[in-house]
Amino acid sequence: MFTQKWRNHWGLAEDPFNCEDADKDIILSSLDSSVVHWSFDRMYGNPQMAAPAIAFGEKGSGKSALRLMIRRRLDKFNEENPEGKVFLIEYIDFNPFLSRFRRAIGARADDRQAAQDVVKRWKIGDHLDAVLSLGVTQFVDQILESNSIKKDMTRKQKMYWMLLTSLYYDSDRKTTSEALHQMKKLIRYFSWRPILKWGLMAILSLVSIAVALIPWFAGMESMFNKLFYGLGILGLLGTWGWWAWDALSARTQSAWATRGVKILPRNSSNLSSLLAKVTRKERKEFVLPNGVDESSRYLLLERFMDLLEVYGYRGVYVLMDRVDEPSLLSISDGLMRQFVEKLLDIKLLQYPRLGLKLFLPIEMDSIHRNASADQLKHMRLDKSNLVPELKWSGQELYEIANQRLNVCKNREAESVSLNEMFEEGFDFVYLKDTLSNLGTPRYAFGFLATLISEYVKDLPNDLTEGDKRWKISRSHFDVVRALWIDRSGVLRRVLN
Repeated sequence: MFTQKWRNHWGLAEDPFNCEDADKDIILSSLDSSVVHWSFDRMYGNPQMAAPAIAFGEKGSGKSALRLMIRRRLDKFNEENPEGKVFLIEYIDFNPFLSRFRRAIGARADDRQAAQDVVKRWKIGDHLDAVLSLGVTQFVDQILESNSIKKDMTRKQKMYWMLLTSLYYDSDRKTTSEALHQMKKLIRYFSWRPILKWGLMAILSLVSIAVALIPWFAGMESMFNKLFYGLGILGLLGTWGWWAWDALSARTQSAWATRGVKILPRNSSNLSSLLAKVTRKERKEFVLPNGVDESSRYLLLERFMDLLEVYGYRGVYVLMDRVDEPSLLSISDGLMRQFVEKLLDIKLLQYPRLGLKLFLPIEMDSIHRNASADQLKHMRLDKSNLVPELKWSGQELYEIANQRLNVCKNREAESVSLNEMFEEGFDFVYLKDTLSNLGTPRYAFGFLATLISEYVKDLPNDLTEGDKRWKISRSHFDVVRALWIDRSGVLRRVLN
C-alpha cells in the first residue's frame, strides 16, 4: 500500500512524524503552546523579570523545540504587553563569528590548532560583542523597515544609536554606511560642530594670512616683516595643526575600538566620522570597546538596553542553542565546553534586565558536575534555574504524538488518536514504556514514523475499509521496537 492512501484512511493530510529537526518542523509551530516539556516554565521564567536558565539535554531531546516555544510565548507576551515587551536575541549561529575571530587573531592554519587558538583567546567580551551585533543589527533593521522613531529621544540617545550601529551593525540587507545614513535621516541626527569647526578654521586661516600680509599692505620697514610673517605662519600652523590633531585623535580612537571587536569585519571610517562630529568632551563620555576588557562591553550592553527601553522593551532574552553544531568547535567536546564556560559568570548570568537561556548538549554537563568549589561559587548555577537533563516520560511523548496527529488531520476529518491505530487488545502501557525507553522526541517520533511506513508497505493497496489490517499489529510493533531500542542505544553512545 502507498503511504498516502493509509494516511487518507485515517484522515491525515501529511506525515505527523517525518521531521527530526525542530527548526525545520512546520508541525511544531502549529502545536498548542501548552504542549511543552515539564521544564518549560523553569526555562521561560517570568518575562517581567528576566532571569537566566540552563538546560542540558542529549541530541534530539527537544532543546531547540523549547527555544522555539519560548519564542512563540514571547511573541504572544509582547502583543499583550506593548509597553513591557521583551527583546529576543537568538545566539545560535557561531560560525561567522568564529571565522572572523580566527582571521583577526591570526590563528594557525590547521583547523584543530586554529580551534585551540580561538577558544584560548575567546573571552566573555567576545560573547558580548556577538550578542550586541545580533541585537543591534536586528533592531536597526526593524526600525528602518518600520520607518518609525520615538520623537522624544535625547541627543545622547541618538548619538549612542549611531555609535552602536557603526560598531555592531552587520546585515546582509545593507552596508553599515547605508544603515547609518538612513538612521541619521530617520532620527534627525544633526551636528553643528563640523560647520562651526570649518567656519572657525576659515576665519583663523584668513586672520593668519592677513597678519602675514600686513607689512606688504602697510609698507612697513623690513625689521617688522619677519615678525608679522612669523605670526601669520604660526597662526596657520596652529589652526591646521589643531585640525590634524583632532582628526588623528578621532581616527586613532575609532581604529582602536573597531580593532577590539574581533568577531566582525569592521571599517573604522564610519566610527571616525561620527567621533569627528562631536566635541572632545562628548567624545570622552562615549563608551567604546577597549581591547579584551569586558567592563566596556557591559556598559555598551547597558546602553543598548536603555535604548530598547525607549521602545517599550523592559528586558532582553538571549537564547543560546546549537553549540555542538559549529564546525570549528565540534572538533572536540573540550573546546565546546571551554567556549561556553566563558558565559557561566555570575555577573553575566544575573545581569539586570538580561535573561540568558542556555540550551547545552548533555556531554557538557561536566561543567557543573566536575567543577571545583571555587568554580561553582564563580558560576552560582544554583541561582540560574538549572535543568540537569531534559528527560521525557512515555506519557508526555504519547500526548505530544496525539497532538501532532490532530495538527496533521484534514479539516473535514474527525480527530484521531494513536491508540486507534493499533489492533484490538494492544497494551498501551507497553507503548508508553517503549517511548519512555527511547527517551527523546527525535527517537520516539522516528520510531513511530518507521513503525507506520514499514507496516504500510506490506499491505495490499486494495484493502477494504472494514479490514482489520488497517491497524498496526503487536508482532510488527515488537520487531520495529527491538530495532529502534538497539539503534537509539548505539546513537547515544556515538553522539553523546
